[in-house]
Amino acid sequence: TNEKFIQFAEPEPDEEHPLTVCGQTVLLSNASLANAISVLPEQTREEILRYYFLHQSQRVIGACIGRSRSTAGRHIQIALRKLREEMERYRHE
Repeated sequence: TNEKFIQFAEPEPDEEHPLTVCGQTVLLSNASLANAISVLPEQTREEILRYYFLHQSQRVIGACIGRSRSTAGRHIQIALRKLREEMERYRHE
């Protein structure tokens, strides 16, 4: 048979998961990531938001949290490790 697929409606958009940190809201399409970020401490969420979503430098982030650039960078590395652990946990649930 030579049946063709005809799409009658647009596909449903992926679910969006709002995440609010420091009065800023970002929409994430990955539920596991949204959940993993939401369980992090407030300062860690702020550092992740500033670095990955607002594209601020580690120097700027360090100044915002009252620390050096290298300390901000270390905090971001630790936060990424925690995010990986959390997402791995969600993957197994």
